[in-house]
Amino acid sequence: MKKTVYVHGYDYNCVTDEVRLDFDTAVEKIDPSCFTVTETKQVTDFSKAPEFPVVVMEEKRTVEDVYYVDGDGNRCEEKSSSIILKLNEDPEHGCPLLFDFHSFFNTWSQPYEMKIKYGDQTIICTMDDFVTQADDWSIDTFTASDGVTYRYAHFEPEGGSDRTVIWLHGIGEGGTELTDPRIAVLANKADVLKREAFQKAVGKANILVPQCPTYWMDRTGDCANRNMGQIVVDGTSFYTESLVELICDYLARTETEKTVVAGCSNGGYMTMLLAMKYPKVFDGYVPVCEAVPDTCITDAQIDVLAKQKLYFVYSKDDPTVIPEKHEVPTLERLKKAGAENIHVSVTDHVIDTSGSYFLDENGRATKQNTGIPYQYSGHWSWIYFFNNECSADGLTAWDFISDCLK
Repeated sequence: MKKTVYVHGYDYNCVTDEVRLDFDTAVEKIDPSCFTVTETKQVTDFSKAPEFPVVVMEEKRTVEDVYYVDGDGNRCEEKSSSIILKLNEDPEHGCPLLFDFHSFFNTWSQPYEMKIKYGDQTIICTMDDFVTQADDWSIDTFTASDGVTYRYAHFEPEGGSDRTVIWLHGIGEGGTELTDPRIAVLANKADVLKREAFQKAVGKANILVPQCPTYWMDRTGDCANRNMGQIVVDGTSFYTESLVELICDYLARTETEKTVVAGCSNGGYMTMLLAMKYPKVFDGYVPVCEAVPDTCITDAQIDVLAKQKLYFVYSKDDPTVIPEKHEVPTLERLKKAGAENIHVSVTDHVIDTSGSYFLDENGRATKQNTGIPYQYSGHWSWIYFFNNECSADGLTAWDFISDCLK
């Protein structure tokens, strides 16, 4: 039997949401009640502070639908030996990644097992059976002159492009010794940048997603400024020069003429550093919930930023990167410095706008329509960026990028 577990990116993370089973003979009965699915994986137990241990847990997954598919994976009405199980997914269930609070990195859960019971059969799926939404990205390696080695995901549209958009991931997607660049594409839904809607909006562009060996806010390259989730920054990064070397190598190979840098949180931090230190290399910047404290930005750097094209995205209730210590004072200084190409998309909260998830009476995620949309952490404003739901006086972030690339 062939087994395929599909991993797709959602607003909140990536999820194992479908399983394809290819039997030797036609499957006679495919009612969801015929299947029992149990997932075993690593998770961080956030209820046990301050240890936050990594434990292995077992979770029952609900089978929402089962249907026949043909050889190409298309749904069909005729009985077939191939079926797909559609599993429940929501912001609190189904993610195959482990977010370790001690390392602050996302890694694929080890171990990971999905046990499917169907009649007298027990079918075991593992990570070897994974097919992810990011598998069609190209993955390469680059070593800078200072010895720093990056792995990175990239995409070039058919026929090529002389424009490039760079995405700099959040802190959880770093750590190349433990993870892979597909996580940087999946965990924040950056896969959207490769797809039709974004490509059409920006007029076709190369996409570069470098993965940091640790995290972009790392001052020394050895995580010395991190302690149980608290990171002390000074407006510098160990990776700035080597990252620009990687980027310039990619831009030269793709014959890029226009470039926009975007990034969230930890990646927004690096986006700001690039805007301040390399203002002539790039043509626009989209810092999302950026993490450079205003106290770390000099007046001279404000003068540099004031001459750049910037599109800020953040939520007023961000509990991780407090706007009153970051965007709010920095934007006020930019205004006083006479900045003319600064745009700001700010919201009160970050809520589900898909209509798929709601809050139950216990404040948890549910698909039952309670009339109250599910509310994400205010830090997760990148959700609006990837859904093209940002608005700065009517200007979307995607339109801003398109304008910068012209």
